Amino acid sequence: MPDAIISRLAGVRQLRLRPTSAVLRYADRDVDLRSVGRELAVDYVLTGTVQDGGDRLRVSVQLVRLSDRAPLWGTHYDLARQDLLTLQDSIAGQVSGALAIRMTAADQERVYRRYTQNSAAFEAFLRGRAELAQLSEPGTRAAVAAFEQALGFDSTYALAHAGLAMASADMHLRFAQGAEVGAWGQRARREADRALALDSTVAEAHLAQAAVYRKSEFDWAATIREAQRALALNPSLDLPHYFIAGAYYHLGLLDRADAELRDASAADPGNPSEQLRTGGVLAFLRGDYRDAIALFERQRRESGSTVSDSYLTQAYWYAGDTAHAVSLLDSMIRSPSGPGAARARASLASFRAATGDRRAVALLDTLESGSYMDHHVAYSMGSAYAQLGRFEKARQWLRRSVETGFACYPWFQRDPLLEPLRRDEPSRAFFDDLKVRWEAARARYRD
Repeated sequence: MPDAIISRLAGVRQLRLRPTSAVLRYADRDVDLRSVGRELAVDYVLTGTVQDGGDRLRVSVQLVRLSDRAPLWGTHYDLARQDLLTLQDSIAGQVSGALAIRMTAADQERVYRRYTQNSAAFEAFLRGRAELAQLSEPGTRAAVAAFEQALGFDSTYALAHAGLAMASADMHLRFAQGAEVGAWGQRARREADRALALDSTVAEAHLAQAAVYRKSEFDWAATIREAQRALALNPSLDLPHYFIAGAYYHLGLLDRADAELRDASAADPGNPSEQLRTGGVLAFLRGDYRDAIALFERQRRESGSTVSDSYLTQAYWYAGDTAHAVSLLDSMIRSPSGPGAARARASLASFRAATGDRRAVALLDTLESGSYMDHHVAYSMGSAYAQLGRFEKARQWLRRSVETGFACYPWFQRDPLLEPLRRDEPSRAFFDDLKVRWEAARARYRD
């Protein structure tokens, strides 16, 4: 329900809201409202409880001004489960009225618009959104099932198609087993296109497009474009800023990524997981390995998520803690995730090559004939071949990395594993071409 109400109120341009990810951490907890207000940097908090009585729900809601803890509005609802659709309309309208906001006709159309008339579809969609926020494989698979259920009730529900696209993109990038990876990417694209075809005026449809470009197709210009369109429709969102930051650091635009990270943190100051992960990647790419480790480990500890482990292992290795790096890589290689295991094997190949361990060659052969490849795998293979002195193969795989999504010139110039290649005269043209590409990206995305 918080997600539904936030989505409704986001249609009021005079309001700035915190995204759903910001409030989920307070679920099922006794909290001090002033502490919540400080953490989220807000002036008002809408609190509520839901008692599930099977076919009926009892909902209590209160809007509180935090400066003096004065209740501005509150009420109780006792309603049939199928009336959930009317509940979000009522709460959004009452909150707007209590805050004395004069809604324009366009605001009212956005706030009171219904994207489905089927209450069962709406309830399944809400479950999917809650599961997707967990950033875990079980949560993502549960989200897929919930969105599928919603679409079973209403196949024209644009928001459910968008949710399914985002969940499928997460499966493609993080959780899918080897043979499933391609199918999840195709499904993500299909569902995102369907959401946009059904309704191009909702932020979620463009956010789904951005998620597919960011997590499945690695098209950074399209990621930035669609994320910016989502923000134009709903400036309260934080996730588009993280998508844009990811696009920028893959392009080597680290300062621009920093700015997007600041904007994301301003949109949701209480969401440490994405802040820590993105901040960790930026620290790593700048060569601040100890800072990166601290940020990644904190993100891992506080969220329970292992989505940063690929970067974390590399940060440990470059910081000189090879035992810790190899231990993490061993666990990643054994994971069922096709992308995660491939990236781990590629990193291990580069580390072994750097120490003169000839087992690196067998790993590289396995990766070349494997079923999964992305720009990070290609990059690690290129750095391994650089360490092995096979410079033509190194350039081949590094070019593939650049062409498929990783063109971070500052890191190519910094990575110690590429030092032999940087000293190689025939390889100079490769680095010169990459610098030209990087400068073109800087000019394109200059403020």
